Amino acid sequence: MVSIKAVRKTKAKTKSRKQGGQPGNKNAMRHGFYAKRFTAEEQTRLDSQDSTDVQAEIALIRVCMDRLTNELNFKIVTTVDMQGNITRDDHYLKQLNTLGLMTQSLSTLTRTHYLIKGKGGDVADAIMTALEELRLEMGI
Repeated sequence: MVSIKAVRKTKAKTKSRKQGGQPGNKNAMRHGFYAKRFTAEEQTRLDSQDSTDVQAEIALIRVCMDRLTNELNFKIVTTVDMQGNITRDDHYLKQLNTLGLMTQSLSTLTRTHYLIKGKGGDVADAIMTALEELRLEMGI
């Protein structure tokens, strides 16, 4: 019969890993909901990023933007209804709108990444620089 103390010691030794995905784990990218939707070249681009970094989201948006850009078609497509009214298909306008929203998201994520990392430094340096600039502006 195994004592309770022996079981607890064994659990304590094996519990050195944190619960959930470990740092550098790319399982979400390889096996995630959208993983089968990406080409091999797109998978390579996405796998080069750390999945917990803002840069991974930036890479994902860029891959999607590239794909959408390749899909754009400006050829005029019209339909005629029962009354003879001619209507131009606006599918390409919806694609351009989506591309604009993706560009806006990319800009926001890039700005966020810049604020997190600072001007090549870390967060603490960026905060200290901002506080120093504020102090000088206020004349303190």
